[in-house]
Parts: sequence; structure tokens; C-alpha cells
Amino acid sequence: MTKEKGIILEGVYLELLNIIAQWKIIDMPTLQELCSFKMKLPNFLNKVRLLERDGYIKGTLLGRKHKYVYLSDKGIKHTPYDHSYEIGDESFMHDLITGKVLRELLTFSNFKNGRMFHQISEEGVFPDAMIEAERNGRQYTLAIEVELTQKASNRVKEKFARYTTDKRFNFCLYITNKAQLYRAYQHYLQEMSVSVREKIVLLLDKNLSAKNFNFLDSECFYLKNGLKFVELFGDHKL
Repeated sequence: MTKEKGIILEGVYLELLNIIAQWKIIDMPTLQELCSFKMKLPNFLNKVRLLERDGYIKGTLLGRKHKYVYLSDKGIKHTPYDHSYEIGDESFMHDLITGKVLRELLTFSNFKNGRMFHQISEEGVFPDAMIEAERNGRQYTLAIEVELTQKASNRVKEKFARYTTDKRFNFCLYITNKAQLYRAYQHYLQEMSVSVREKIVLLLDKNLSAKNFNFLDSECFYLKNGLKFVELFGDHKL
């Protein structure tokens, strides 16, 4: 039997790797949509299968129906995301939801560019993602933290405080689907200085999942006030 030759990482194969690296983990329909090489489904699926066969990516089924792919350690080495890492079981769902959150947020007119963060590579606070945004003609940078499980109060407060000293981010948006966590983080903020409270925005979407994120109808909290998303991030005066 003739041994199958490995693929050459160029063209569509390299682009697929870079798209997967950008989002860390991604479902197959979204991967096909984001790829600039427009292929019919059988051809697209074959390209992904070959990347998986040669060990550049790994795939997993969610609910035995929806396939998601992510980079292996081998695949990461062929992308510009030097500080990425192979996804483990603990981070799988978190990274999946974070990718959904970022893609949805980038549909908002005042949010221009964004990316997910990978493995820590230097000193400083590292959010799950970041967005370059503008409001009333002024540009700013928004960090994104997706909180699916509640952390200890001292750990949360420490990270809140670190955002006041990190000059890369003007604000940080904490997003959760847990009402109890949302209320607890409000309480933590009220115990901190004004300089910290001015940096942190909380958002609750009870239906947040790997398939759903509706930020426009979410509940937001900033500086002791309950507000709508567009009031905070749209071109309006508070």
C-alpha cells in the first residue's frame, strides 16, 4: 500500500490554520464562511479532514452533532500566534463561548476590530479577548472577560484592580450567564475605589451559550447603574 503524502501548508490550508488560530476553536460552518477560498462543501470538508489527518488540527463533536476544530501543538507552530496553546478539556467550552461572544460583538457598529488572547507571554493583565472601539468619535480599547464560573472575591477584586494600571485597556467588559455571579461582582465593585469602578462594566445574558449571545437585550451594570448596552457603547450621552 502506498503511503499517503502529507499536505503542503500553503494557500487554503494555511488560511484555514490561521482562521482556527484566530478564534482558538470554531465550528465547521463558521470556518467555511470565514475562509476566503470559496469551496463547495465536499471540497471544504476534505481539506479539513486532511489537516486533521496530518495532525495540524483536532476535532470534537458537541452533542454528537456539531463538529468543532482547534489547533494541535503541531499546527500552532505554523501560525503567527506564537503564544497560543492546545485547548484542554477545562478551557474547551469557555474558549468556544468566548469566540461566539467576540464574533457577535464585532457586529456592533462602534466595535471595529478584535481578537482573542492566547497564552500569557508578558507581564500584565490578560483578558479573554479585546476590541478596538469608538464612541462619539473617540477611540478606545475594551478588554473582554467571559466568566462562566464564580471566582473567589479576593481573586476577582485583584483582577479588577489590575485593569486600572494596565494602560492597554480603557475599560473591561465582564460577561456572564449567571445571575448570581453578576450580582456578586456588582457587590465586589461597590467595595472598591472609584478608579476601579470606572474601568469595569458587567453584562448579564442568561441565555449565553456556544450558539447564542444577545448583547443588545442584555442587562448591563456600570457605576452603580443598570443600563442597556447601547447606552454604554453607542453614540449617546449617559
